[in-house]
Amino acid sequence: MSDYTGSVELRKVVPDDLEILYRIQTDPKANDLAKVYAREQSDFYAHWTKILESPEVIMRAIAYDGQTVGNINSFPIEGKTYVGYWIERAFWGKGIATRAVQMLLKIDTTRPMYAIVATKNIGSCLVLEKNGFVKIGESDSPGTDRFAPCREAHYRLSSIEKPS
Repeated sequence: MSDYTGSVELRKVVPDDLEILYRIQTDPKANDLAKVYAREQSDFYAHWTKILESPEVIMRAIAYDGQTVGNINSFPIEGKTYVGYWIERAFWGKGIATRAVQMLLKIDTTRPMYAIVATKNIGSCLVLEKNGFVKIGESDSPGTDRFAPCREAHYRLSSIEKPS
């Protein structure tokens, strides 16, 4: 059970968020769990400029009690819509990611929606499952310049209703 007691809101990303989000994505323990490599600062800002300008990406800052603690987005890959999120490690276990996904699913009602998560990232798997995503398979990822090699879990949300 989470100790969620604070308020969670999703809001448009503002320029002041970028420095915070850059710092959050450099956490080595979080990167190891998610099996991603942190972006260098110039690459980070170039990537964020691109996604914030894209009409196909829904990107929101996650605020907890008014403080920016992460981001969440939905984005297309090869004709499918995916969800992704990143929460500052100091705020894990408070139900923030679960609530943020619930909120994003009301903003982006595309179904089915998909997610891919490192299987060892159990917390993120639970966030998806609490929001009605169903594990549809696993695969080995050989890794890229952005992602470390790992075993990945593939999830799909077919409707906005949670399974019973």
